[in-house]
Amino acid sequence: MVLSRLAVKWLEWVIEIGMWLTLIGAFIGGFTAGDGFFGSLIGGIIATVVAGVAAALIFGGFVVLIDIQKNVKKIVADKASPG
Repeated sequence: MVLSRLAVKWLEWVIEIGMWLTLIGAFIGGFTAGDGFFGSLIGGIIATVVAGVAAALIFGGFVVLIDIQKNVKKIVADKASPG
């Protein structure tokens, strides 16, 4: 039980770090693929936007589930407290 609760608590951080690393990696990859400074900059920006959309589609469900879990815990705590 302890390990599963720890995994649930750390899941939000793992997803957040994974999304940021995805964006950083996409910018670096797009920057190195471009030709010249401005071409590289535009390539980095385009790659970052595309990777951001892909990361939102992939990880978005997990983020929503974590938010639902937090809301349910809050509702249960409010119902359990007298008053």
